[in-house]
Amino acid sequence: MANLTAITDWEDIPTFVETKKDFLKKFLKLTGGVAHHATYERVFSLVDSKELESILNQFMIDITLNTSKNNDIINIDGRVSCGSSRKSTNYQEKTSPLNVLNAYSNKYGICLASEMIEDKTNEITTIPIILDRLNIKDTIITWDALNTQKKNVEIVRNKKGDYVVPVKKNHPNFNADLELYFDEKTQEEIIAGRSDSAYLKQEEKNHSSFITYEYFQTSDIKWYSDYKEWKGLNSLGMVKKTIIKDNQKTIEQRYYISSLYINIDLFSCSIRQHWSVENKLHWHLDFTFREDKNTTQNKNALMNLQLINKFCLAILSKVKSRYNMSLKKIRYKLSINFEQEFITLLCYLQLLK
Repeated sequence: MANLTAITDWEDIPTFVETKKDFLKKFLKLTGGVAHHATYERVFSLVDSKELESILNQFMIDITLNTSKNNDIINIDGRVSCGSSRKSTNYQEKTSPLNVLNAYSNKYGICLASEMIEDKTNEITTIPIILDRLNIKDTIITWDALNTQKKNVEIVRNKKGDYVVPVKKNHPNFNADLELYFDEKTQEEIIAGRSDSAYLKQEEKNHSSFITYEYFQTSDIKWYSDYKEWKGLNSLGMVKKTIIKDNQKTIEQRYYISSLYINIDLFSCSIRQHWSVENKLHWHLDFTFREDKNTTQNKNALMNLQLINKFCLAILSKVKSRYNMSLKKIRYKLSINFEQEFITLLCYLQLLK
């Protein structure tokens, strides 16, 4: 409960408990008094992260009313907790920061799975581990270009999921081939309505900029000699982003491979929603929960605290429209009058059912 308020570190928890002791005694005995902050950290370090995550996610799914039959789009991306690292000194060895790979569900608005990335590995080797934990049948998986690997794509297809993933210069030959394929002539043909392709144009204003997104998707894949090596590859795509600012124009082009058949709306939605893991999860863990300020070195304790923060973030996101204020302000409001606001929050959650 404390993490729903403005708590950011272990030292804040005893202060919260002491302040709200009379209210908390309705739920807890507190026969031993208020524990020292080191006790909370030590207990968190002993908790099995997988078990904790499973319990919290099941609760969130149970209270989430979502009758949509649309495909869930699951975004996979890593996040580093900068405050948990230490530089090498005469008194201590260098400590790497906590690095966690997260799988975010757009359908439920929660982080479905989190996996610690070991110090001497990277996201590429952790992707299969996190995919193995997920039921991804009939879902669409997205990740960044680093993780676009043949093995990862194969795992998604073997588990009956789909993928929409970028290709960049970590596959230099493939990226160069896609650049050559999506030349101006091909773009003009697709815009004109070529039968094996689809096109979508979207425009938006962003502060002083005017941005145009053009999505190209084609099932013309057999020109690429290695297309069979990417399991389930059914379409290729490109996003052309044109930015006009201060009478200057810049153009960016990004290339994608996908197991989706031609469906430009779903293809474009999958690409846009990939940023949900950053905007709706990672950004709030830093800005709303101030995780980068947390200097905890015990990675299991910090991992479990992060799981609690993700759980609280999901709850706050669910009730945001009822409070009609930012998540940071909701936390502040809860901290001022937690006894009453907590009951109000529970009522809001009940209305979601």
